[in-house]
Amino acid sequence: MPPSALTALALILVRDVLAGARDDVLMSVGSVRDFDFHPDEDDVRVFTVEAAGVLRLDRDVFVSHARYDAAILWHYAFADHWFKVNLTTDLDGAVVETGGSEAADGFAVNCDLATPMWQQDMAVYAVDLFLDVLIRSDGRTYRVCDVDELAQAIAGGQISANEAAHAAHGLADLVTMTERGTLLPWLYEVHPYGPADPPAATAVERVGLEHIPQLQPGRRATWQKQ
Repeated sequence: MPPSALTALALILVRDVLAGARDDVLMSVGSVRDFDFHPDEDDVRVFTVEAAGVLRLDRDVFVSHARYDAAILWHYAFADHWFKVNLTTDLDGAVVETGGSEAADGFAVNCDLATPMWQQDMAVYAVDLFLDVLIRSDGRTYRVCDVDELAQAIAGGQISANEAAHAAHGLADLVTMTERGTLLPWLYEVHPYGPADPPAATAVERVGLEHIPQLQPGRRATWQKQ
């Protein structure tokens, strides 16, 4: 086959591959910076996830895992849901509870009501909306926390009416999935959790909000109804 024919064939193959490519493939093997703004704080929390800890990154979902001593924290963020989910397992992949001196205070899943993930290059951004849904290891027993803090943030103009309304919808979605026992299976479908040896979690950085305009009140995309 002449070189020109080989070139043409290669171009056709590349075109076909690109045409069938999925949007949910990992975008890069580099590290990811996760910008997490809590409106009652002056700075933005920045979590750097090493490449080995990045499990999925695309325009729809960000999934990562990191080791904290003998536990693994699995982090799920979504572009079309008003919440993020942090799941704790042991190194063998069994769901385990942490986060309380009393047994009744423990939880295995911490769901943060938050603005949908906004992804740009190798960074993701979101605003914490105060409400938390803490779920036991059975995947069904839960409690809702920080309702008063959300009310104060709305009254103080830290969260917009649009964001508050969507937080309520996000809470309803989480409660429905939890009561039906479908949240953990759904997370597993998004990306499986199980036995793993991820990198250790890195120290949290702080960046002034003035440097992150996409998270600022009045300027972020979620402030007004679209």
